[in-house]
Amino acid sequence: MLIIFLIKIILIFIVTLPITLYFDRWEPSKTAIVIITAIGVLITNFIVDYVDERRSTPAVEVMVKKVNNEYLVNVTTSRPTESIAIDLPVLGKIKNIHDNNSVTDARTSTKRMVCSNLQISQNNIEFYIENVKPMKGLEYKIIYEPMPGNISIAGTDRYKISYSWLYRGEQKTCSKWISLETGLEVKKPTVLVKGFSFQNKALSPEEIKKLYEEGLKKQEMD
Repeated sequence: MLIIFLIKIILIFIVTLPITLYFDRWEPSKTAIVIITAIGVLITNFIVDYVDERRSTPAVEVMVKKVNNEYLVNVTTSRPTESIAIDLPVLGKIKNIHDNNSVTDARTSTKRMVCSNLQISQNNIEFYIENVKPMKGLEYKIIYEPMPGNISIAGTDRYKISYSWLYRGEQKTCSKWISLETGLEVKKPTVLVKGFSFQNKALSPEEIKKLYEEGLKKQEMD
């Protein structure tokens, strides 16, 4: 937006200066008034457009709370939103997913689990929510059986949210990463792990080959 604004200012000089000089026979005061007025109008339009775009941008909040062996997911948006996508890592076996929302508030069209869904695996649940009504407070519950022991996997301490909305007929998008521990926005992880299985034993060459082939098949399906 700022680049377009600067280009418009340059065009004002290019267009108005020759015309003003031609009709006013080089009267600097009138030339300056015309240019200043044109720039003032342009600045006003720029400010109005900026404020309007900021006001139309939805404030999307996704809170994930861990309670015992459950994840409670709450989603709210301040304005109508085309879609919201949530990619949430789960360390353990996913037992059930509850969608506690009315179809009139939003439509959750995709819930996808990656990996073999074992207690020793890291799975990802991906919610894709469409036509989200503002200020409705969507709720989801994930019941799972956690991994044994204190096993940590890089990149699974945060989740990703992406959302889109319309502004003057144009689709706008935004993506960010949220910490599972603090609920605050964090940087994108340097390592992304999906479909990981933890092995507490030495694997034979045959088992390693089998796991590798299964991984290739899952990548092709994704």
